Amino acid sequence: MKKILSSIDQAILLRAIEQSPASIVITDTNGTIQYVNPKFEAITGYTFDEAVGKNPRILKSGYQSLEFYINMWETILRGQVWDGIFHNKRKDGSFFWEHCVIAPVVDEKEQVTHFVAIKEDITEKKEQEEALRKSEEELRRRNEIISKDLEYAKRVQNSIINTTLPQYPGLKIYTQYIPYDYVGGDFFTLKTVKENLCIFMADITGHGVPAALFSTVLKYAVENLWNNMVLSPDQFMVILNQELLDILSGYFFTAFYGVITPDLKGELYLTYTRCGHPYPLLLSKNAISRLDSSGTLLGIQKDMQITIQKIKLSKNDRLFIFTDGLVEIDIDNKKDLRFDIVADAVIKTKDMPLQDALQTLIGMVTSQNSTIDDDMAIIALEVC
Repeated sequence: MKKILSSIDQAILLRAIEQSPASIVITDTNGTIQYVNPKFEAITGYTFDEAVGKNPRILKSGYQSLEFYINMWETILRGQVWDGIFHNKRKDGSFFWEHCVIAPVVDEKEQVTHFVAIKEDITEKKEQEEALRKSEEELRRRNEIISKDLEYAKRVQNSIINTTLPQYPGLKIYTQYIPYDYVGGDFFTLKTVKENLCIFMADITGHGVPAALFSTVLKYAVENLWNNMVLSPDQFMVILNQELLDILSGYFFTAFYGVITPDLKGELYLTYTRCGHPYPLLLSKNAISRLDSSGTLLGIQKDMQITIQKIKLSKNDRLFIFTDGLVEIDIDNKKDLRFDIVADAVIKTKDMPLQDALQTLIGMVTSQNSTIDDDMAIIALEVC
């Protein structure tokens, strides 16, 4: 229903348009400006007198294509509402963004007589969007760099963890390393030094690149001790701790170190120490035992308390040395060191070839773990 506005109503309507927070422009069907409100003046820098009689193209920045404007005119000339965004230029030459709705004004005969544009300055919003886009682009670029760096770090770490295992008479040796993240903090290495097989495994606190970087330092330190013929487990651990104490700077690690040596009869003996590291498991004559010894964590304090043990390795014995990623199992939201589960898997796989047994054991143990959030490293040895 049409309503005839009284003179008071028309005055209120005019004040509303004059005081509108939106820029309002009225043109004829040729696009000649008939009216602009004060907000238009404030945003564009053009006064009422400067704008009236001109075409809105005085605001054209050249940013948008000819097709953009053709589409706009075709839409409003059909009597439809056009909704879009302009990138315009102020009188002083500076640029700004406007969200604009242009609607046709029709007379009693439904003929289009004018167009009214209601525009909102969205420059700040567009600048924020552009800043976000640049930030996301920078983040994407940095992520690509990080991904490449992680790939290099992975290659480095794979190169320092034994890929070519030493050959030692009377022993089969297989290993497995499964980082939780792209790279991890678990580390192990084996080396034949004269008639001795030296075995070292460590678990550095944390995951990812920092822990992996420390593992490269650890590799160098361990190799240096072996090259200097520091083989005795207690002496080895003490010197290693002293050399890394300042370098680790708040990090610490658990470690297992053992030396397998033959006697004059060719019998093999393992001398070892364990500094906060999970107990290795020994399968001997179908019975499982834990290799116990005690030692404080490395990288925390200078003075260390270490005990060493020595055992004989018999034919068909199997020894499994691992980090806590294998033995720390989450069942029913309760995480604990479950040596019993690992030991059970060792017994169940005893008749398999050692390499197959190792892979099957990992699958059996991890299948019972509801959350895996740590690296895993395993060394498996069998006396032939």
